[in-house]
Parts: sequence; C-alpha cells; structure tokens
Amino acid sequence: MSRTVDIDFTFGEAISVSEVLYALLGTGLRMPSDTEVPYLVDEDGMFEWQKAAASDVDDVISRLADKRWEDRAVGMTLLLPDGPHGGDLLFHPGQTSVSFVVAVHPRHLPDSSRFCDLGWYLARLVPALEPLGLAEIEARDAP
Repeated sequence: MSRTVDIDFTFGEAISVSEVLYALLGTGLRMPSDTEVPYLVDEDGMFEWQKAAASDVDDVISRLADKRWEDRAVGMTLLLPDGPHGGDLLFHPGQTSVSFVVAVHPRHLPDSSRFCDLGWYLARLVPALEPLGLAEIEARDAP
C-alpha cells in the first residue's frame, strides 16, 4: 500500500505562477528529464498531464501563468536538488495555495522508516517560497 505525501503552502494573496516556478528553478529544482517537461493545465477537471520538450520550459511556464487558468489547477513535475527526489507542484484555483505532492522517489526518514522526510523537502522549498508571501504550511504523510 502506498502513502500519500503532500505539503500545502498558503500565501497571503494570489501568487504569480511564473514567479514561483522561476524562484524554485533558481534554487536548483529541475525537470525530471533532460528532454521533457511534464505539466498540467486542468481545463476539464480530468487532471490530464501533458509533456513538452525541455527546451520549451519557458513557453510551458507562460502557458501555466496565463490569466485564463486562474480558476483552474495548473502544475509541473519538478525534482529537487541533491538527488532523484521530487513531485508535482500544483497551483490551486485562485492561486493562493500551492501543493507539492511528493510523487517521485520519496525520500524517507533514516532507518527504513515508512515516513517521508518532510523536513528535507521543507528545507529546500521554503527558502524560495517565503519571500513570495508564504503565510502557512501544512504537511501530511498518510496511508
């Protein structure tokens, strides 16, 4: 049985999708592949992920930041620095909250724990998000 691990970030006001993505990329987060960028624009409530060429990452970010998607979920899969660990960064409708769903090679606590090392993820994400008006963090690791 797999676990669901996610970290929810809430901001004081609506945030810029492109500003958040570029801030995270600037701290070393990267695409999970040198050739593709997995991303989501939830146009119809079906959460169908798409892929674009890695060379088109700026176009993908522009598409995700388009004002017509403010009331839809958009997202991108990213890996964190220091290994193959990552997940899906999802911007929720209204863009005052973002979730990081740990879905790519979760990093667990030492000694074969089944629990995710949430502190490791927070240490890599919060420094980029706090200057953007981060107001609240909620983390879950649940069956």
